[in-house]
Amino acid sequence: MIAVEEALSKLRSLSPDRSQHVLALIEDLAELQTLENKQDAEDAHAALAEPGEDLPLEQLAQELGV
Repeated sequence: MIAVEEALSKLRSLSPDRSQHVLALIEDLAELQTLENKQDAEDAHAALAEPGEDLPLEQLAQELGV
């Protein structure tokens, strides 16, 4: 993957302190993404458990006029 190789090359060109900050940011973003994915899954399960009729997307869009 060219983008990954370019990113690694740029990361290697940074000072050790700067690269540590960048790596910490990347780790924080990965953790945030994991938390968001977990929350999305929980929300989806909760929505599926709600009572009521399921509507196809096309029908919902038509009813909402979008």
